[in-house]
Amino acid sequence: MGYLWRFRKFPDSVSDPKYMRILVYLRNNGPCSSRELAETLGLGYGYTRRALQVLRRMGAVEVFLRPSRGLEDFGED
Repeated sequence: MGYLWRFRKFPDSVSDPKYMRILVYLRNNGPCSSRELAETLGLGYGYTRRALQVLRRMGAVEVFLRPSRGLEDFGED
């Protein structure tokens, strides 16, 4: 079970253009893990994790647990 990051809003100011790339990707593509985000954008995993924490403190993104079971796991009985 992992964490997913989701776009909330653009902050008033973004100091790093890579932060803006992360925000635009999340806004356009929906929630994803920090590892998926790093691989897709070609950023280092450590940098991506730190950037997401900064963006979370700014209120630009939020994090939640990836569900361990999807709706398809609850079949009709």
